[in-house]
Amino acid sequence: MDMMMEPLLLFESVLIENRSILEFIDSDYTYRTPRLRKWHGEPTKERLGGPVTLNFKRQPISDKRHGGVIPKAAVLTMTSTPLRTSPIKRGAWVATVMFNDPPPPPPDVVPEIEADDAAIEAKGLTIRERLKQHAADQTCASCHARIDPLGFVLESFDPIGRWRDQYRGGRDIDASGKLFGEADFKDIEQFKDAILARPEKFMRAFSEHLLSYSLGRELKVTDKPAIDRITRRVLADHGRFSTVVVEVAKSMPFRHKTGQNERK
Repeated sequence: MDMMMEPLLLFESVLIENRSILEFIDSDYTYRTPRLRKWHGEPTKERLGGPVTLNFKRQPISDKRHGGVIPKAAVLTMTSTPLRTSPIKRGAWVATVMFNDPPPPPPDVVPEIEADDAAIEAKGLTIRERLKQHAADQTCASCHARIDPLGFVLESFDPIGRWRDQYRGGRDIDASGKLFGEADFKDIEQFKDAILARPEKFMRAFSEHLLSYSLGRELKVTDKPAIDRITRRVLADHGRFSTVVVEVAKSMPFRHKTGQNERK
């Protein structure tokens, strides 16, 4: 429950305080309980015994790798398997949720990947090296080229969202990649910097999600002019949350009936 509430409280603060939606990519604060602080190896003087309570406190983040929604323990745990991380699941989540660019469905027959890190490490491989073998199959290669960089950048977080520099077997973690096929990064911090240097992609995706939710349907080609307009306004206002909401509301097809006439 502590993990689940942390990203929700971040979302609430951006909403209520009318902050920039770019804080979902990187923020200099978060909300944590004493249990979460201990979980992440942070010092805490508060006692952890007694009744279970969710005593969240807003705290600054001195380490940029933990800011925003993507590196939250709830997200990282949800997109792992029971015995190892899953760069494929994590990458697909980032592509779908953060950039509204979901990968196509996998082929009907997908080669199996070992379910346990230990089995992969016993072969002298990292999960990255194992997936490189997997992606050699042409039916898998195109999809992996899109989602793997978005998943491998999160390999520095273990299956339950805690930071690590090496795998259990002692191999160093390679979190490098290329964002959108154009911006090289070597770790989660550079990855977030690369997104923030190109804010339109995320702002557009966020606007698409919100407009789709408001309309109660998937977006169509005919919605593109509205999304283009919303994105321009949101970019001009540096991603302020209220600007997204107002511009989405302007795109809603409200109808009011007066007698036999129907007026937009």
